Amino acid sequence: MVYLDTSALLAFTLTKTMEPARFQVASKLFELINQGAIKAVTSFYALHELLVIAISNTEPDWEAGSELARGALLSILNSRLLYVPIPRREDKILKARLFSALRDATDLPHAIAAHSVNCTAIVAYDDHFRAVESIIHYKTPDTVVTELKLSATAPQVT
Repeated sequence: MVYLDTSALLAFTLTKTMEPARFQVASKLFELINQGAIKAVTSFYALHELLVIAISNTEPDWEAGSELARGALLSILNSRLLYVPIPRREDKILKARLFSALRDATDLPHAIAAHSVNCTAIVAYDDHFRAVESIIHYKTPDTVVTELKLSATAPQVT
């Protein structure tokens, strides 16, 4: 199972017209998730960040921001993506030292959420997660899609 960071969710939703190449890859990733070819999870923290980005980029037009956020969230909620809660305070305290190499404090809840549910990788366009690769792998959506294509075309040994 892999964890999708906010940046992967953004590529699938809010930035699709600004970054069409990333949107194409993110769409393929969600297609694979929906087909059950890959199991993926995100946290309510990531969904909250997505909502904040949508609304803050349309300020002070709250109606436009709310519509933008609603569309983005519905795109994600209509997928087979799994959800985990925001890490509890106790988990943050216990695991903060484990992820102390992360320089951006907003990355910490993502790393803790992914680690708490035994994800094998954090999937993101945010390479800050390279700092904790010794604990949990970092992959871009492009890497995940490519790896799945390669494994699907690899000859089966019997």
